[in-house]
Order: sequence, then C-alpha cells, then structure tokens
Amino acid sequence: MREAAFRLKTAVGGRSSTEAYREFLAMDALSPERIAQVSAERSIAHARFAFGHSAFYRDLYSAHGITDDDLRDPAAFAALPIVDKAMLRENFERIRTDEADSRTSVVSRTGGSTGLPLHLLRDLRFPARALEWRLFDWWGVKPWDDRGIVTRHVLTGAARIRHDLGWLPSRRVQLDAFQITDASVREFVERWNRLRPRFLIGYGGGVLDTVRRMKRMGLTVTPPAAVAVTAAPLSPGTRAEIEEAFGAPCFDHYRSAEIPWMAGECAAQNGLHVFADVRRIEIVDDEDHVVPEDVEGEVIVSDLTNRVFPIVRYRLGDISSYRSGACTCGRGLPRLGAISGRSSDAVRLPDGTTIAGALGHIFDDAPLSIRQFEIVQDADYSVTLRCIPSDAPDAQAGIHAATEKLRHATKGLVPVTVERVESIPQVGGKMRFIRSMVVVPDPADPS
Repeated sequence: MREAAFRLKTAVGGRSSTEAYREFLAMDALSPERIAQVSAERSIAHARFAFGHSAFYRDLYSAHGITDDDLRDPAAFAALPIVDKAMLRENFERIRTDEADSRTSVVSRTGGSTGLPLHLLRDLRFPARALEWRLFDWWGVKPWDDRGIVTRHVLTGAARIRHDLGWLPSRRVQLDAFQITDASVREFVERWNRLRPRFLIGYGGGVLDTVRRMKRMGLTVTPPAAVAVTAAPLSPGTRAEIEEAFGAPCFDHYRSAEIPWMAGECAAQNGLHVFADVRRIEIVDDEDHVVPEDVEGEVIVSDLTNRVFPIVRYRLGDISSYRSGACTCGRGLPRLGAISGRSSDAVRLPDGTTIAGALGHIFDDAPLSIRQFEIVQDADYSVTLRCIPSDAPDAQAGIHAATEKLRHATKGLVPVTVERVESIPQVGGKMRFIRSMVVVPDPADPS
C-alpha cells in the first residue's frame, strides 16, 4: 500500500526524479572505464558552460589564459584554477548564470565551520532526491520507508506540517542534534518504537551521542534495516558502537552544504563510491596537483548538475584519498577512502611543521581498541590524545601504539600525553579528529 502510494505520487509530480533514479542505477552497472569517460566528458562540458554563462568563470579562466577552445579537451579540466569558499562568498552575483531565475533556482544559505555565511543557488531542475534514493538502494532501503533523522534543522509548526506532507507516504521521527538531552532521547526512542522506522540517517556525532545516552538509560529500539551517518569521522570503533546499539549495519556517506550527496558506502562498507556521473572529485597535493590512488590529499569537488550557480573545482577543505582496486559489490563507481579530517584541522609544531590528515590514522593498526578519539593541542603546542577505550583485550596495547605514532609524528618537539575519558563532547552532531588552539599568524598582518 505504501509503495503504491509512493509510485502514484511520483507518477503525478516526480517523474523527473524517477527517470533520474533509473539512470543512476544503470550508471552503477557500467564499467569503471566507461564511468570515467562519462565523468570526463561531463566535467569539461560543465566547465565550458560556466565559461560561457558565468561572468566570474569567464574572467577567472581568461585571466589564466584559458579559452573556449581549450575547454573542449577533457584533459584540460585538471589544469583549471581552483576556487575556494571566499571566492563563492564574494562573487555571488557574478557566479550566477543567465539561466538563474525564480523558476530555476532558489537561494541556499550555509554557515559552515567558520561561522561565515555563504549564499549560493540551487538548481531546481536537478532531481537531487534521486541521488538519495540511489544510496537507499545500496543500503536495502526504499524511498517510501519510514525513517528516523538526527539533524540540526528540525522543523516545527506549520513548516513541519508542510514538510511531512511533502514526504508522504514516508513518515519521520526527528531528533534535533543541537538539543540532545536525556529527555529528548527518551522521547525519540518512544516515538521510534511506535513508528518502527526502516532506517536512521543523521550527523555521526549526534547519532553517537544518542547511542550512548540510550545505553546509559537502558533504552533499546526496534532494529532498522540500516543506519547512515555523515559529517563526522566514522572510525571502526564508532561504527561498531552504533551498530551494536541499533542492531543494523552503519553506513558512511559524504555530502556538504555546498554540494549535497557526493559519495556513499555500499553494503561492502569498504570505501565511499563517488557519484562520478554528477560529482567530480579530485584529490590534490599541497601544490594542487592531482595525486595517485591511495595517496591522501585535499578534496576538490565539482557539481556537474548546477547550471544556475556553477561550482567547478571547489576546495572543500576535507582530506581523503582514492582507493585502488575494484569493490566486491561490482559497481564501477570509484571509491574514496575515509574522510580523515579537515585540512584546517591540524597539529602545528614550533618549527613550522603542520600535520593534518595523517593523524587520523594513528589507530589504523588497532582500530577496535578505542570507541572514539580526538587530538587536542593547547596554545603552548602541547598535545593530548583523548580516547575512549573499548572493551577489547588489546585496547591498552593499541592506545600505547597510537601514542607512540603520535610522538613520532610530532618529532619530540612537543609534550604528548594520553587522557582516557568516558566521553568526548561534540557540538551540533559533528565531530573532529583534531582541535588545535595554536594561533596561526596571518602572513598579511605586519604585526
């Protein structure tokens, strides 16, 4: 009955979404070589569109000596200049294209970790909901299934009613990631067990906080088919803790405020498949050169579907790598490794050395020895490894080995201590591997 209602609804008002969904599933079955070809062709075509329809990109590319003829060669894409958040923020009107109007676009406002507002335009013609359905298919979840949500944007009043009506026939149980308390978790669990959703999706930190409160209060839930988390490092220990509490597999997926639905895990849980047909992700080194597979670098992403506000080769600020080899699921989509941190989250040494993503891997040899960890650096450069030990028999040995890796990485230049804790706070459902209080001098400040 629920499936029939969903299909009737999409037949009336969601035909573009269902057509895109079928195309996505067909793309998943193509060979890696064919997918790479599609991605390359769509990437350079989108860059050429941006050059022809956005004053910002026309001026940017022209300033770098790039012509329209150059943008007919897919190989030229990797040489295009990279844009950053400041460029998007300062050039809103010049980035928007001549296709942007009230029918094709809507303003989207984001805050981000810096707290500085960023406005951009969403292209209403792209059926982004179909990307969500694509992931659901990988997790054994259907678009019409009921769900639980742990998010920072919980609606209330008339807005909530309109939202719920828009998502019928699926129903939702929501928990505000900014308002996670014992009382709100208890209410969430009670509503969950009445509705019995098929899956849970939310910020990893918020889901983990919910799990730990449930355990402390002796609360249990009817197991869903899947749990999906984002916006937080999903370590093996964290994954195991969530899976134990919900009695279901926990999947990681990758999205951002600027470009939603970029990649996600399949049932193999062995890397995040990039939606390479609609999202181009590159990994670059410190000099912005694309690096080989299995080498970590900074994430550069392009949205190949937004024709009202092009985002081409955008420095997202995350650190990851591409995994080599094929996935056991058989899909030809390329895979990212874990998002091992933000490029802005780094330990800084007195000699000027900066250490970022590599420190997210100090527990790789003993991943289940801890449930969660973070590296905190005080303003005096001292470093503390804060970790929640697991119940594994070799937990202490794993923590010791990770501490030695951290001391080796910091070259003995700063004191390194270990703090075993019962909880690690997070704000708004998000977690970080590294928090540094060292003040980085502004090279533009003469003082």
